[in-house]
Amino acid sequence: MMIEIPTHYIELERIYAATFSRERRAVAVVSTYPGEGVSSVVMALAKRNIQAGRSTLVVDFNLHSPLLSTQAQARAPRFNRLKLSVPTYSAKQLVHAPINFKSCTSIIPVADKLSILAGPATREAMLRMREPEMLRSKVKQWLKQFDVVIFDTSPVSLNNGGNLPPELVASACDGAILTVLAGQTTTTALSNTLNKLQSAEVLLLGSVINDQYNPTLRDELVRKLNFIGKISPWLARKLKDKIMRNNLLALEI
Repeated sequence: MMIEIPTHYIELERIYAATFSRERRAVAVVSTYPGEGVSSVVMALAKRNIQAGRSTLVVDFNLHSPLLSTQAQARAPRFNRLKLSVPTYSAKQLVHAPINFKSCTSIIPVADKLSILAGPATREAMLRMREPEMLRSKVKQWLKQFDVVIFDTSPVSLNNGGNLPPELVASACDGAILTVLAGQTTTTALSNTLNKLQSAEVLLLGSVINDQYNPTLRDELVRKLNFIGKISPWLARKLKDKIMRNNLLALEI
């Protein structure tokens, strides 16, 4: 499930300031586990770029869960798709031929200045895209058509033969944004993700802390009082009333 992030949020503005406002034209958003908010951040950044007048291409390389491209293909009429050239090659030329996405051979306009492109549809295409030079070449090609390119990637923890390594995708970009689900992502797993990004010489532009499951101190205290309520209901109600009226305890932890 993707949560829509309002473009007026100051947190989003800080991410934008660290990326595209500094002329970073190609950025990948990565995470350790599924459900950490990568697609939400990608679409929020895409909309923010549109507000700045930049034409934006979202490349859905989250082959584990291609939510963005699936939704775009379902909603967009076929006549609105911008066809990509898919020439034929001889057996000798095929070695150096541009990658063929087969069924994903169209850039789908979903809004003014916003388009979405699905990732490789076949294993052959995906394996060729794993070549660093091939990926960099495609990024350069897309940047000739669009002002910025944003990549949605598969989780680092699910890196397997059916996905494109997110650190590989990020290495072909100007930098990466790392999303972390507070209270869920372990320190060990996060450290492993950072090591992979570092090994791939990825420039980490910033991180996004997703506090979806990160309660405020007030909520935590109220939750603890539920146990006291079984012993002394009146005391629990009195303490809860004081806690709920304390604004300081509403701060996130």
